[in-house]
Amino acid sequence: MLGRKQINRLFVVSFVLITTLTMTAQNIKLPAPSTQGGMPMNKVMSSRHSVREYDTAREVDNATLGQILWMTAGINRPDAKPGHGGMVANRTNPTALNRQEIRVYVFGKDSVSEYVADGHMLRQVCAGDHRKLLAGTAQFSQDFVTDAPYIVLFVADLSGLPEDEATRQMALIDAGIACENLNLACVSEGLATVPRATMDKEAVSSLLGFTALQIPVLNNPVGYAR
Repeated sequence: MLGRKQINRLFVVSFVLITTLTMTAQNIKLPAPSTQGGMPMNKVMSSRHSVREYDTAREVDNATLGQILWMTAGINRPDAKPGHGGMVANRTNPTALNRQEIRVYVFGKDSVSEYVADGHMLRQVCAGDHRKLLAGTAQFSQDFVTDAPYIVLFVADLSGLPEDEATRQMALIDAGIACENLNLACVSEGLATVPRATMDKEAVSSLLGFTALQIPVLNNPVGYAR
């Protein structure tokens, strides 16, 4: 028969194991991105166009999702040295003064996750299908976006940055740069998308626990064209 100490120890071990398995299930390590090949840039530019109709029967696998996220805001120079302000300039998306203030979230059918460039992974933020929040508000909504398996949200995180209009304006521009990376990445990978500003920003901010300094800026439904 187990004694009290053994039971307590077994409980602690079980708790740690369950917690570890839960965290692992919530975090998805994406397949390593390809840094070679792909569609020629001239072809990408000549093929880029907005798509608003998606094939609901086709899913986007993790390898393809990971590839476009890396092309959007991933690390492309892992050996880069710290630069301005001590930050390492190693992202596919340039930002003003290398502030790297753009955060990328992926809304899917089962959860909302943040793309973590350092580790090339998705970190689950909350469970459930919340894509409807990115479709719009009660006053105006574009429900076609929920036909896409994923919607990518760009957030300007001004936490710790100077609280002035110039910083805010540059952050909005930086979000646009990352968004354009995604637009072109989707063309290269045979996916369809359209950049949008419509969403229920208040509801999104509440869901993700944002402060007033974390601003939802743009979003892109991502899937295969119908």
